[in-house]
Amino acid sequence: MSAAEPEDVDSTKKTKEQPWRSPPLEEFKERLHKALDGAEDFAFRENLGVQCWIFMDRVWQRKDRAARGRSQWNPVRYAGAVIPVLAAGAGGSLVGHLHGTASTIIGWIALVGGLAGAAINSVRPGVEHGVDLTKAAHFEQLYWDVFTYAMTNLRTDTPEDISTALKNFSKRLDDIALISGATTATAA
Repeated sequence: MSAAEPEDVDSTKKTKEQPWRSPPLEEFKERLHKALDGAEDFAFRENLGVQCWIFMDRVWQRKDRAARGRSQWNPVRYAGAVIPVLAAGAGGSLVGHLHGTASTIIGWIALVGGLAGAAINSVRPGVEHGVDLTKAAHFEQLYWDVFTYAMTNLRTDTPEDISTALKNFSKRLDDIALISGATTATAA
């Protein structure tokens, strides 16, 4: 290309980055076949490798759900924190219009209580979002641990060791799903 020729405009355009996806089964099997090359019980270990891929796919789906789950609703939840303030303000105003010291005290208590409720409601989505990010990170780590196991240990481990490893991966999946921030969050 000479200096006078314009660059290909399409090659310089930025494209929207697509999220990373787990490799399709056929691509995983190609890698698995290379990793299992020379194994005596190839078919047995290949089957376990496919089971690892199925498990990895489930883990990645849970990771995606945890990463996106509640974050889309957080703006609504933050807006919902205003409701206790409005209710407390209205209640405080109504009670405050009554005469006397007791009604003024009740009005102030209602207003402060509403503000405290609003503060609690506005913090909860942040806690839940943090829990979701923690879950997503743990799910992703589990995904890569299973992938690494399938590519490095599946060829040489004994059937008992493989069984133990797969049970441990399953237990980790359950443990991650139960992570919570002591709020009303549910398992992903």
